[in-house]
Amino acid sequence: MKVENILGYYDKEQFKDWSHTDTGAPVLKAQHPEFEMWNQGIHARSGVTCADCHMPYQREGALKISDHHVRSPVLNINRACQTCHRWSEDELRDRVFTIQDRTYQVRNLAMEALVGLIGDIKAAKARGLTDEQLAGPRDEQRQAQFLLDFIEAENSMGFHAPQEAMRVLALSIDHTRKGQLALRGR
Repeated sequence: MKVENILGYYDKEQFKDWSHTDTGAPVLKAQHPEFEMWNQGIHARSGVTCADCHMPYQREGALKISDHHVRSPVLNINRACQTCHRWSEDELRDRVFTIQDRTYQVRNLAMEALVGLIGDIKAAKARGLTDEQLAGPRDEQRQAQFLLDFIEAENSMGFHAPQEAMRVLALSIDHTRKGQLALRGR
């Protein structure tokens, strides 16, 4: 369920989705990690399911049925959130947007760092570094990219598990840093 386990599996299998054009790094594409991220958050620990928030109950006459218009809970805070959370719609919306804005800021930092590492590896290739010398930085690029993409592909911009999203983005930045240090011979 954790991103490290998923990455470890792909590394063990030596799987790649493609090779990066500029660096030659074997790259992975995160595929719909919503469940894995949700599983790390407070809603999962509280027994709240996807349908509870994304398909909340509605009344059709005397019947209580799930709304089959699957969508963001922010578009229906009254039925999606306020059945459990007793704060105003504005307060709940602001909480969601604060989490998402902060995650987006750190995501952008991780993206800028990764693009910098890719440029550094490309420049090192142009200077004549061998595949053997580039193996470590390429591996760091692979890991940094997958961790970043895990958050990018997840679709809640951190809301499903805010602390986990920040942890994963921090790991991505750390792998980028390690790749750049490896290019400097450290």
